[in-house]
Amino acid sequence: MKQIPTIIELKEQIGNDLKNRLNLTDDQLRKVVDAFASVQAAQVKLLYLYLSDIQNNIFPDTADPASIGGQLERMGLIYLNRQPFPSTAALYDIEVIGEPGSTLRSGLTFKSNDDARNPGYLFVLDSEEILNGTNIFEIRALTSGLDSLLDVGDSLTITEPVLGVDQTVTITEVTTEPRSAETEDEYRKAIIDAIQLEPQGGSRTDYKLWSQDAQGVRDVYPYVKDSDAGIVQVYVEATPEDSTDGDGTPSQALLDEVEAVIEQDPDDTKPTEERGRKPIQAFLEMLPIQLSAVDVEIVGLIDNSQDVKDKINEVLKDFLYDIRPYIAGADLARDRKDTLYNAQVQAAISDALTSGNYFSNLIVFVEGISIDTYIFDKGNIPQFRDVTYT
Repeated sequence: MKQIPTIIELKEQIGNDLKNRLNLTDDQLRKVVDAFASVQAAQVKLLYLYLSDIQNNIFPDTADPASIGGQLERMGLIYLNRQPFPSTAALYDIEVIGEPGSTLRSGLTFKSNDDARNPGYLFVLDSEEILNGTNIFEIRALTSGLDSLLDVGDSLTITEPVLGVDQTVTITEVTTEPRSAETEDEYRKAIIDAIQLEPQGGSRTDYKLWSQDAQGVRDVYPYVKDSDAGIVQVYVEATPEDSTDGDGTPSQALLDEVEAVIEQDPDDTKPTEERGRKPIQAFLEMLPIQLSAVDVEIVGLIDNSQDVKDKINEVLKDFLYDIRPYIAGADLARDRKDTLYNAQVQAAISDALTSGNYFSNLIVFVEGISIDTYIFDKGNIPQFRDVTYT
């Protein structure tokens, strides 16, 4: 993109043009020319900025979000037929102990206790319930996203006295898992994928495109099962926020959701006959990605203070986050990043170090085995584990 000139540069250009065209000396009409050039330079600068915004917002990789006047969401509606996924609230089944016939009013709230996974959050009962033989009722988190995620066995306290009912209740089942909001980068990637990847009626490309309708999915890696061409194995990677371990492992609920959107388009505004997706002859095996632990040993680092170590850890996590299996026919060859090279790890760490800080050797281990190169495939992704300094 052409470099945008500064206001001072524009002012000087306008002033020089006026002086040259009017054949003026520097002293003649200097104040008038300076004032005129200053005003025009500011106006021309705005035109440059407007043109820059227009240019950025005709491409999805540079478009701004609608919150600052951009066109990113408009592109999403065109290519994905949806806005970014918002965060969603969890639903839980709770067990309530009390006397038969006791009533829990609609709108009754519960607060998670200190022993819960996320204490201090509020949950609500959406309908009136009367205690009977089972005493299992559904509550909804008032806070969307993963902040209010609870586990089976966590306890909550009713926030007001209820006649004939124990104040403490227990989670018996997570009926709907919460989801974090789709980030701008994730939404942008989904749009670019929809533009670059052409639907082909059941190819590897389609499985990647279809899976984007499931919230919480970072990517999927589809393969034809060895020795059984009728089975498609789909390895699912969750976003770090929506994974069970922070490293991309999906929950069973997310695997089920991905399978559902591969089977059928979730857009219920379409006629039923237009929502089918998976080819009739294909059988699905939904699988979580497989994590391979990556360790690094750095020999002879001059400055190994805690700040340097923290920076190296951050660099390695970011570097390994981009190493993913390559799916021929679905991924662009120019974007292929399925191979971990020892030399690239050394380069990434060296770039993060200040001048004068260096190391004499670096060893990369995958599952405890020293490697120079390692290819990640078949749903296998790297998991950063540890750095040792010797």
